[in-house]
Amino acid sequence: MEILITDRRGIEDLSLNPFDVPTALISVTDYNYTFANLKHKPQYLLQLAFDDVPVGDGFEEEYGRILNSNEIKQLEHKFHSMSEDQTNDLVSFYNKVKSKVELVICQCEHGQSRSAAIAAAFSEYAYGNGIDIFANDRYSPNKSIYRKILRCLNA
Repeated sequence: MEILITDRRGIEDLSLNPFDVPTALISVTDYNYTFANLKHKPQYLLQLAFDDVPVGDGFEEEYGRILNSNEIKQLEHKFHSMSEDQTNDLVSFYNKVKSKVELVICQCEHGQSRSAAIAAAFSEYAYGNGIDIFANDRYSPNKSIYRKILRCLNA
C-alpha cells in the first residue's frame, strides 16, 4: 500500500479524474472550514475538521506540570485540535481500508503538518519507516497528532 501526502489544491487536482486504483482519502480541513472540493471521490473517504494545534506539546511548560486527561480534552476542545474521538475514527478507518486499497492519500490544507503526521504514523505502524517523513524537509509533522495515532494503533 502506498501512502501519499498532499495539500488541498493537490487533492482537488487529483480528483479531476476518477481514481485509477482502490484509494482511501483522509481529508483534513481547519475547524469551521469547508472540505476540499472533490470532482471524483475515491472508494473510501474520511473527512475530519480540526486545527493544527499540538495539544500536549508545550502546555506542560505553560502549566508547570503534566496535564491530566480531562485538562487535555478541555484544551483540545478550546483549540479545536484533533480529539480522541477523531483519533479513534481515523484509526478505525485505516484498519478498515488497509487491506482493501492500494493507495492511502493523507491531505490537509498545506500538506505539511497534519497530513504528514497521519502518514508518518501509518508508515511507522505498517512499515517501521515513519521517520522518513520527519526527515524530509518538505514536511513538518505535528508530533502531537503522530503520537495520538500511534498510541491508538498500538492499543
